[in-house]
Amino acid sequence: MGIIIEKGSIKKLKSIVDELSPYKTVVITNTTLERLWLDKILDQISAIPIVIPDGEEFKSLETAQQIWKELIEIGFTRKSLIIGLGGGVITDLAAFVASAFMRGTYLGLIPTTLLAQVDAAIGGKTGINFEGKNIIGTFYLPSFVLIDPETLKTLPEVEILNGFGEVVKYGILDSRVYKKLKSFREINEGLIRECVNVKLRIVGEDLRESGKRRILNLGHTVGHAIEKVSNYKVKHGFAVAIGLMASALIAEKINGFDSGRVEELLDKFSLPKRYSFEPKELLKAMKIDKKAWYGRLVFILPEEIGKVVIREVDEKIVLAVLEAMRDDSRDN
Repeated sequence: MGIIIEKGSIKKLKSIVDELSPYKTVVITNTTLERLWLDKILDQISAIPIVIPDGEEFKSLETAQQIWKELIEIGFTRKSLIIGLGGGVITDLAAFVASAFMRGTYLGLIPTTLLAQVDAAIGGKTGINFEGKNIIGTFYLPSFVLIDPETLKTLPEVEILNGFGEVVKYGILDSRVYKKLKSFREINEGLIRECVNVKLRIVGEDLRESGKRRILNLGHTVGHAIEKVSNYKVKHGFAVAIGLMASALIAEKINGFDSGRVEELLDKFSLPKRYSFEPKELLKAMKIDKKAWYGRLVFILPEEIGKVVIREVDEKIVLAVLEAMRDDSRDN
């Protein structure tokens, strides 16, 4: 898998596609990216656009089936290329569609959000939502990932902040990223590359998440539950930020971790730390999450910055932390 992280690298797309020499090429994107970036892609390569509505609710089996039907209609083959142009919803969906169609086609990803560039498009996970976040999915490595920081200039501020939910996660997992975030000035190639390298290092040891890769789920046990309970109205990065706070507070109770170190980063990037849902409803959603391997609550807990452990946590401890984090002043 080739990953290019470089300002202006989107202009290299033609040479990358020419090297693959696909029979046909499709670009899967959404209505927002159609307006912002699709023409720049189609100016370089001959491709058929498939445009879906913007939103997490369209990362579904129904959308995947619709795309598969279109691929059959245009004579798509295993030697054809699917390019996912967009944020995490698009990169997850496009990768899933590519992995399953005829048991695998060529796949390229062009992540256009901070969240997708540092996390969603990296590591070979695909997924669609089905009664929960990413319940159906595969592991499938793309032929290339093209990360152009220039695409971030078209993002609204809320999407930049959303991406920092995952960036802060890497700051807890890796002390080098943590130091960079403490002195953060602006998003740059270096910060994106640091986050990508952390993920690649972990994925390189455990592609199929049978062991160490599970630590990348830091903040996601509560985060995915919040997304589901909110009907995906809470953005992924914001949900993860709340999940990071929950993991830090649970770790403080269990191993004495200083939760203030996580809270400090969340505050620095104006990320949420509280929520307004019913704690027992979140608990129920956690129990059907794919991380609960044997039906028990599993958390990634920091012991110190740069060191985390995978641990089953008693339901009573989780509920107590969730109760303490609830913001009753806000409407559900």
